Amino acid sequence: MASFNPDAMSRIEKYLSLDYRIDSMEMPDYSLIKDKEIQDRLTSDFREMMRYRFGTRNHKIDFPEFCRYAALQIEMLVNYYYDKRFGSDIVQITSAVVEGNVSEVDGKSYYTPSPYLAVVSDIPLKSKVNALQKQFGWQYNKTVVYTRTIDVRNRQSHRSLLKNVDLIKEIENNPANKGADGKFDSSLAKANVDPKKMNEYWFQVWLDQRPFDKVIKALAVLCATVSKSLPPEQ
Repeated sequence: MASFNPDAMSRIEKYLSLDYRIDSMEMPDYSLIKDKEIQDRLTSDFREMMRYRFGTRNHKIDFPEFCRYAALQIEMLVNYYYDKRFGSDIVQITSAVVEGNVSEVDGKSYYTPSPYLAVVSDIPLKSKVNALQKQFGWQYNKTVVYTRTIDVRNRQSHRSLLKNVDLIKEIENNPANKGADGKFDSSLAKANVDPKKMNEYWFQVWLDQRPFDKVIKALAVLCATVSKSLPPEQ
């Protein structure tokens, strides 16, 4: 008879209890989304996202994969909103996204649609999110959680997600970017650093911080906002 192996038993217990912690988490109220199929897919993606949050999927906490499943939920909620708001009319949806991306500086839209659009998913997700910022009256610091999550997903998908801690150190340790107290001053850095490089700096800081809770909260906010912004017969 084989001897009892406590280590093996411990691994089995851990495997069988992988979702216990996820079950105790407060998730976005996806019951607000009346389409049952979409509701189920959102719930499934949330649970998979949290497996990467707690390291129960591949035995390590994985922020990029967490963002990949968060982006799936963002995209589904955003597409659901546009489809329901405009009755899947791609012409109206496209016009709303173009108008929602108009710059207050020069009056031009940052989004130029392709002539071959057929469905809402053909429109870049970040363009749709930026349009919703204007639609919902969000401040930039609320919208940036979604766009940075999408950026992580996009770079991960194209195998170009590089964590550049050296860039963070370069900008933060530059004396020109420090205030009188000797501490890093982002307003000084904004004035001294090339805008593209500064934007990459903020992305790298965000990637380094791994703001799991902010992303989870942002999903709940998006779900609630989408639900409240659609007519009751959604």
